[in-house]
Amino acid sequence: MARIDWSVLSGPRVSRRTLLSLAAASGATGYASRLAAVGAAPPPRTRAVRRTRAQGDPKPGGTLKLGFGISQIPNLDPAKVNLGIIAGELVSNLFSSLVQFDVELGLVPDLAENWTVSEDGLNYSFTLRDGLTFHNGDPLKAADIVYTYERTIDPDFASPHANKLALVESVDTPDDLTVNFTLSAPFAPFLAVAGSRGPGRALTPISQRAFEEMGEEQFDQAPVGCGPFAIVPDTADLSSGFEMVAFDGWYGGRPLLDAIEVTIIAEPSSRISALEAGDVDMLDIVPTIGVAQLMENPDFTLVQTPGTSWNGLVMNYTRPPWDNPDARMAVAKAINREALIETAFFGLSNPSIGPIAPAFAWAYIPPEETQTPQAYNLEEAKALAEAAGIVGAAPTIMATPDTQRLAEVLRNQLSDIGLDVQFEQLQQAAWNERWQAGDFDWLSNGSVADADPDDGHWNFFHSEGPWNTHGYNNPEVDRLLEATRSTGDIEERAALFHELQAILQAEVPYAFLHHTIDTTGFANDVQGYVPVPEMRYMETVWLDR
Repeated sequence: MARIDWSVLSGPRVSRRTLLSLAAASGATGYASRLAAVGAAPPPRTRAVRRTRAQGDPKPGGTLKLGFGISQIPNLDPAKVNLGIIAGELVSNLFSSLVQFDVELGLVPDLAENWTVSEDGLNYSFTLRDGLTFHNGDPLKAADIVYTYERTIDPDFASPHANKLALVESVDTPDDLTVNFTLSAPFAPFLAVAGSRGPGRALTPISQRAFEEMGEEQFDQAPVGCGPFAIVPDTADLSSGFEMVAFDGWYGGRPLLDAIEVTIIAEPSSRISALEAGDVDMLDIVPTIGVAQLMENPDFTLVQTPGTSWNGLVMNYTRPPWDNPDARMAVAKAINREALIETAFFGLSNPSIGPIAPAFAWAYIPPEETQTPQAYNLEEAKALAEAAGIVGAAPTIMATPDTQRLAEVLRNQLSDIGLDVQFEQLQQAAWNERWQAGDFDWLSNGSVADADPDDGHWNFFHSEGPWNTHGYNNPEVDRLLEATRSTGDIEERAALFHELQAILQAEVPYAFLHHTIDTTGFANDVQGYVPVPEMRYMETVWLDR
C-alpha cells in the first residue's frame, strides 16, 4: 500500500480539546488555534498517518520532475493569473509575497519579517527583510511593493485582482524596508487575499525593470520573481512546461533541490502512467481516476488535505432560458451529487451546498447539518423543467480534459428531465478565454486555492466580480459581500457568509456540486513535503537518492 501522510475522512468532528492538543503538539499558533479560541467549529475529522520509514537528514541537490495537470498555462504573471492551481502551485514557487501560510492556513512571515495592524483595521505596516533580491539581482525594497500596487490597480492593466486593493486610500514608504497601507474602511481578509504567497497575488512584488525591459508578453511567459525558484527563460513553453532552478539569493536560503522540471500532462490517466513509469517524480494533483491505483502501490506516498475550493455548474444568464431561475433550479435539483461524486470522482470528493469550503472550518456547514433548495429531487426537477419550458433544450457544456468525466455524468443525469446536453471539449487556454468573455452556455467551474472564503464569493457573485462572467446581479448579495469584508469578527463573518450561501442556493447562480479533496502524490524518495492545503511550497522538498 502507498504511504498516506494525511487522510481526510468524513464523519464526526474532532473535539476542541483534541484540536488544541494537535495544534500545541505541532507548535502551531495559526488557524486551528485561533478557531478554538473563538469557539468556531473545527475542520472535518482528520487523521495523521506518518511515514513508517523515518526521514533522514535532508540531502541537497537533484532535479525533481513534476507532472502538472493542465492542458496549457495561460500566463505566469501573478497579477494576471486567474487559475488557482497555477497561483497555488507554480506562482508560489517563483514569487514570494508579504506573508505566507502555515499548514493550518495561519499567516506567517514571508518577505515581511513582521507587520502591524491598527486597532481600527485601517492601517497596515510591513517591515521587509533586509537584503531581499529579485531573480535578476535587483534589490527588493518597499518601493517595489508600491510599484506592484500601482500596476495592479491600473485600469489599463486590468488585473482581475484589483478589487482586493479597492479600499487602499494611500501607500507610503518611510524608508526602504517599511511600507504602510492606509485603507478607507476595514477589509478583514486583506492580508490573506491581497498579500499572501500564492493566492494573494495582488501585492506579489515584481521587478519593475524586468517588466519594462521584457514587455508584458515575454513577462507572462518567463516572469522575474523573488521566490525560492527562478524560471529558466529558454525552457519556458507554457504549452509543454519549463524548468525552475534554485535561487541562491532567496531570503530563506538556497532550496534543497537544484531544479524542478515542470511537465504539462493534460490527460489524467497519462499523469498516473507517467508517475508509475518514473517519467515524473511527483504529480501536483493526483487525478481521482488514479488515487486507488496509487494507494495500492508501495512505491508512492499520497498526501490529502481538506480543500479550500468549491465547484459548480454555471448557466449563462445572458442566454435564455438560463436567465429563468426556475430553469436553473430544475437543473440543480436534477443533479444527484452523491452519484455524481461516485461516478465522476470515484467517491473522492465531498458534496457541496455552496461556496464555503471545508478548509474554512470557522464558516463551513456540512451538508448533513442544513437543507438546501438545490437538493436532489427528481420529481420537483421535472415539474420545474416542464413549467420553465426547457424540456428538449440542448445547452452545450464547455469542458477541458480534466472536466470531461464530470460533464459526461451531468449530461447523463440531466437527460432525466428532458435535456439534450451537448459537449464541447477545449484546451485550457481556449476554455479560459471563452469563460472570461462570457462566451458559453454552461460550464463547470469554481474557486481553487483560496486564501479566504472572500476569494470564492466576491470574484464569482459580486456584480463587479472579475469572474462573474455569467451575469449574476443581486444588490443584497453585493451588500452582504461588502459586509464580510468590513468586519474582523470571525463569528460575524461566518454568519454573513451563511446568509450569503442561503441566497446563492435559492437563486442558483451556480448549481453547486462538490468540494475536492486536495491530493498530491510522489515517489517515496521525495522527502520533506509540507502539506499546506492547495499550495505546493517546494523549498523544503529534497530527494533521498
